[in-house]
Amino acid sequence: MNDNIINNLEYTVSELSNSIKRIIEDNFDYIRIKAEIGRVSKPNSGHIYLDLKDDASVISGIVWKGNVNKLDILPEEGLEVVCTGKVTTYSGQSKYQIIIENMEPAGIGALMALLEKRKDKLLKEGLFDDDYKKNIPFLPRRIGVITSPTGAVIRDILHRIHDRFPVNVTVWPVKVQGESSSEEVIDAIEGFHLLEQSNLEKPDVIIIARGGGSIEDLWGFNDENLVRKVFESKIPIISAIGHETDIMLIDLVADLRAPTPTAAAEMAVPVRKDLLASTKDLFERIKNYINNRLDYEIRSLMLIDKALPKLDTLLKNYNLRFNKTSSILTISLISMVKSYKDTFLRRVGHLKVNNLIRNFDKSKDIYLNASDKLLKSASNIIDIKINSLQLQSGMLDVLSYNSVLKRGFAVIKDKNSKIVTNSKKLKMNDELMINFYKNDKIKVSLKKDK
Repeated sequence: MNDNIINNLEYTVSELSNSIKRIIEDNFDYIRIKAEIGRVSKPNSGHIYLDLKDDASVISGIVWKGNVNKLDILPEEGLEVVCTGKVTTYSGQSKYQIIIENMEPAGIGALMALLEKRKDKLLKEGLFDDDYKKNIPFLPRRIGVITSPTGAVIRDILHRIHDRFPVNVTVWPVKVQGESSSEEVIDAIEGFHLLEQSNLEKPDVIIIARGGGSIEDLWGFNDENLVRKVFESKIPIISAIGHETDIMLIDLVADLRAPTPTAAAEMAVPVRKDLLASTKDLFERIKNYINNRLDYEIRSLMLIDKALPKLDTLLKNYNLRFNKTSSILTISLISMVKSYKDTFLRRVGHLKVNNLIRNFDKSKDIYLNASDKLLKSASNIIDIKINSLQLQSGMLDVLSYNSVLKRGFAVIKDKNSKIVTNSKKLKMNDELMINFYKNDKIKVSLKKDK
């Protein structure tokens, strides 16, 4: 035993790790392994790290970033898959792992089991409840279509909309198969909601469509994130995925599910010819109703007119009643006036004449006394006013310029009848007018000594 140990080659740790690495990679170059996906990790690097397990063992798996979009399905915990790749080792920690290049579900049963599990989860959250579904507009101005830009689906939708009721259609091209399809559809839904912020017209309804295919081909429309995005959409969504028998989770959450893409176009817009015909028919029915109603009302009015008494007849009866009432009032008024007159005369007759004379004499004395006082008061006031007038007249006469002229003064005026107050303003031969008392006037010509 000891001789065998001595004769064996001696390895360093790295040499042994590299030897094991070569043995494993040479013998397990490309393999297919069936397993259940355990823990899944998706760091920011873009790589996917996961565990592949069965009842007894676990193997680590890696999907490099550049290969993620090439997978048929994205790894999810609990999904049974068949992975294709090669086994390699990580010598730094003496671990081995499988580099996964392709991943596919391990049969339809595995996908359906995962689908039922996801469906139950979303159902319990209420994402499929009818209470949350929005009404599809009867006549949208613009329709958004999310589908592949090539193929029969988009042609069928556009052709059907054009035949039924031409409206504006905005197509958002996406992949409808493969791992990136669900993410592209999510981006398209968000993009349609953001059009309004760019001053562009957003659609009134969205159609998400794809033709038929296998469960693997349609698997992207069972994506949980896509289902939640459809549920959160403010714009009503019609789903048309696969054939009538293909039911995806997006069909359950959509506001309306169409069995085919062509049927989705039919649900989005009415038939223009039928709409025009029904509108015309409705117009004729309304018009006939109005005409019939008018005829009925006219006939009713005529019957009422015949049943009512004529105006002359009504006025004749009222005239008779008025004349009768007027006669009664006249007689009553005459009788009442006569009655009041008799009563007045009867009461006046009871008054004593002496009382009337005595009251008259007393009133006469009061009047004469007041009249005498009034005459005396008026005479005093007149005397006071005369004295005041005479005093003021004397003062006015003293202050007048005639009294100054009377004392020997004179007023000199120039030819413009302005009073001259300064001789320096006069010139040779100026004509002057001299006014004396009692309106005597002399006209002279001015001469100065040399």
